[in-house]
Amino acid sequence: MRKTFTFIAAVCALASGAALMQLKHAVQEQAEEVEAIAQQIHRDQESLRILDAEWAYLTSPRTLQELSIEFLALMPPSPKQVVGAVSDIPLRRSSEVVNGNTSVLLPTADKKVDADRRSTTSSRGKTRSKSEDNT
Repeated sequence: MRKTFTFIAAVCALASGAALMQLKHAVQEQAEEVEAIAQQIHRDQESLRILDAEWAYLTSPRTLQELSIEFLALMPPSPKQVVGAVSDIPLRRSSEVVNGNTSVLLPTADKKVDADRRSTTSSRGKTRSKSEDNT
């Protein structure tokens, strides 16, 4: 009976030792994975900081102006190029097509001419009534 008990105890000790080693190995693998992920996160965060700094530099007004002068040959607008009022912007003709689309939501010069005629006609009518009142 003692030999059987000793044998069973030895088998249980070996089985628990093997299970403990397997568990330890699995935990070490998981710890290595966590460490690798943490290092990757750190590298990614550092890359993001570098990219943010590069984006800030590339989109700064001074850099954009230098690059536009170098590659696009763009210059600041002259005073005669600046439009004073929205009404000074010429409208497109009704026969013009914008990107193959004829239904652009911008008024055409024909509509503006019609609107100008209406406003001129209504202002003439007001002018006549004022002159009739004065006489």
